[in-house]
Amino acid sequence: MVTKIFFALLFFQLTVCTNSIAQIVPVPPIPRGNIPQVNHILNRISCGDINSFYSKLVTLKVVGSGKVNIVHIGDSHIQADLLTGEVRRELQQIFGNAGRGLLFPYQLATSNAPDDISCYSNTAWQSDRLVHSANDVPCGIAGFGIQTNKSEAEINISLKPNDNAAQTFKTLKFFLDDQPSTSWLFSAGELVDTIKNNGNDSTLYRQVNLQNSKSSFSLSLLSADTIHSFYGVSAENGRPGILYHAIGVNGARYDQYNNTPLFWKQLPGLQADLYIISMGTNEAQANSFDEAAFTKQVTVFLQQLKQASPNAAVLITTAVDSYKGRRSNSILQKLNSTLFKYCSTHHIAFWDLYRITNGYGAARNWLRKGLMNKDRIHFKPAGYQLQGKLLVNAMLNGYNSYSKNN
Repeated sequence: MVTKIFFALLFFQLTVCTNSIAQIVPVPPIPRGNIPQVNHILNRISCGDINSFYSKLVTLKVVGSGKVNIVHIGDSHIQADLLTGEVRRELQQIFGNAGRGLLFPYQLATSNAPDDISCYSNTAWQSDRLVHSANDVPCGIAGFGIQTNKSEAEINISLKPNDNAAQTFKTLKFFLDDQPSTSWLFSAGELVDTIKNNGNDSTLYRQVNLQNSKSSFSLSLLSADTIHSFYGVSAENGRPGILYHAIGVNGARYDQYNNTPLFWKQLPGLQADLYIISMGTNEAQANSFDEAAFTKQVTVFLQQLKQASPNAAVLITTAVDSYKGRRSNSILQKLNSTLFKYCSTHHIAFWDLYRITNGYGAARNWLRKGLMNKDRIHFKPAGYQLQGKLLVNAMLNGYNSYSKNN
């Protein structure tokens, strides 16, 4: 009896030890250069939300089943998916790849698209993005919207290989208008199906499940005479791991997201476990900075996030230094300082990329090293990929710290 108890305790200890080892993950090193070797997520100890997210990652890593959803919301720094693509790739290598996440046919909206998305149509679509309403097209989950009233109008979307590996999906969640008269013909390989809207205003998306993995699909409008809209589609492969959705809109600010009701209506459909918010560059293009007005918009944004996903964690990030005219943008410096104080006061997880990359005046280094575009606001692919590596480094350091102490 004593022997059995001894071996039972030994087995329990070995299991705990094995799980503890499995929780710790390798952290990509910080690239050398002018970037300080201090790269942490601030307020993590006082922020229960971010620790609840890390807890879900630990479970995913140890058990090897389930899915963790990350939704990264931002502006033009996010739309091209260069920074977010780097984070997605690194996290999915460690925790598993659950799919590409949210897709939008940016080409049909005459805007720049991520390199791994190919899209075409047999007709022109009316389009808009949430920074303005020139065409009066509602903007949804991706911050964009396209619409048409032409029968048999098609949307064709393909995923290109990433790192020489095919990107596939087995589940598609379509965000469409809720008119009961809307009917679409869906096809992917041998599967042909009809997607009909049921007019139920509470239905956030229409889901299609495939028996075999595919990398492309087409959607053809069957009903006509009225205007029908397409807002985005989430591509999932059915495997356990990370689903990393990137929502970026050129020129976007906090207040413009706040004033887009359909975006907030559809956002719960992504079932976020973590929201990463990366904005501020466009607010900093103004000639002056109203701290109270900016803080109000951030507060409203976070309140709507909480309503959309009460149990999701939030991580706010700051933008890298950039130029305004011939000098670094002093408005951006004030804005990022305001975010720092706001997140510290309200115990919100905060990644201060502005300070991590040397703050005011650092844009000169990015430009000198060939990592910044000629407009001196945006960055070249290598610059965004470097920023993505820094974010991964900070997130995994926080994850390992949580794992060791819990």
